[in-house]
Amino acid sequence: CNAFCTYCIVPYARGRSRSMPPDNVLQSIEKLGGAGFHEVVLTGIHLGAYGHDLAPATNFAGLMARIENKKPIDRVRISSIEPFELTEEIIQLVAASDIFCRHFHIPLQSGDNGILKKMGRPYSRQDFKKIINSIHRVMPDAAIGVDTLIGFPGESEAAFNKTYELMDDLPVSYLHVFPFSSRPGTVADTLPNKLDPPVIKERCERIRQLGHQKRLKFYRSFIGQSLPVLIETKRDGTSGLLKGISSNYLPVLIEGDDTLKNSIVEVKIEKLKGNQLFGILAE
Repeated sequence: CNAFCTYCIVPYARGRSRSMPPDNVLQSIEKLGGAGFHEVVLTGIHLGAYGHDLAPATNFAGLMARIENKKPIDRVRISSIEPFELTEEIIQLVAASDIFCRHFHIPLQSGDNGILKKMGRPYSRQDFKKIINSIHRVMPDAAIGVDTLIGFPGESEAAFNKTYELMDDLPVSYLHVFPFSSRPGTVADTLPNKLDPPVIKERCERIRQLGHQKRLKFYRSFIGQSLPVLIETKRDGTSGLLKGISSNYLPVLIEGDDTLKNSIVEVKIEKLKGNQLFGILAE
């Protein structure tokens, strides 16, 4: 990673970004598709910086276009990608794609501009809001997950509330909530005004509750709809039902025999019970 966010030790521990050449990426996906897998996840420490270090240089959108053109597997999911690298080109490519999953996971960290600046994050809350709304406008069914880092040194109650209110206002589907943990060797480790652990814990709990509400609201919006679901090779340990995942990251349990495992089937979402969606095979 080349970003050097002030709280993160990764660039010091792992070094600068190193990209797998595009041909190797395609070959790897083709190999997995040929071995019977139906979905791959494109992942990396700093996915949006893909290809900048290659000769000739390329970018993540270019890699996506090659994968889309070749279609070496049924589904491709994008893992965490930085907001300032989630371009309109990438959003439109996913919206028009046959294989890219309608699922984005985007690190926000803080919804307060002052804290973002201290973190070394090169965007504002306004930038982030624009990106989320851009995705939702063209893909209202897309899952949008967000990372938040709570309790950064100097985070006031007002700064935390800006993060909470931004997440409450935006059409996000789920939240990953991390408490700030100081890493020796980073700039953040030297900053004053560190928060007491009980304060960080209480704020994390508040925003996790918001994330839980957001997730359930997103799940409920699909009751009565039919979606392609990739059935996993292992059944749910509690219910014994088949379990699968949709393109837009909905986990669904259905009845069925083992012949459905490792296949993509059309499933009608019937109900939400607790935190779990249940469906039936669509006719």
